[in-house]
Amino acid sequence: MRNVILITLSSVTLACAACYKKDAPPVEPTTLEKVCTEAFGPYYDERKHSRYHRVSFDGYLATPKSAMISNTMFVEVYQSPNRGGKKVLSSFTVGSSKNRVERLKNGYKESDLKIESNSGAALGHGSKVKIVGDVSPGGVPGKWLDGCYVRVDTIEATP
Repeated sequence: MRNVILITLSSVTLACAACYKKDAPPVEPTTLEKVCTEAFGPYYDERKHSRYHRVSFDGYLATPKSAMISNTMFVEVYQSPNRGGKKVLSSFTVGSSKNRVERLKNGYKESDLKIESNSGAALGHGSKVKIVGDVSPGGVPGKWLDGCYVRVDTIEATP
């Protein structure tokens, strides 16, 4: 009986250790115009796994001119108001909770963009925001700068 209890406790301990999630990489503050540059390209960790930089930057939301929507949607984020300056695409999960974008309907207008911030504030077209997320290289190996975007973890309004 004693051996069964020890084996069970050992199994539970090992299972918990296997489920332990490693901390996310630290957030690297940057500016929007530097996000999709060589400085934030994919890299390999000590175990030769591909990793991505976790960044934070400020920008202005803009409703996309056209959108392909599945369980994610790209939203344009610009360096300056009114679609000014450099643009970075940001990938949001579609939904109606924090850090998610509401699904756009056919024939949408700029004012239809609705995103709930991490603190619960309503954000839309033209909102100044701080985004935290992972820089993704896109889908074409060797041409990551062409398909670079940010997978958004959190978004907050900034003054």
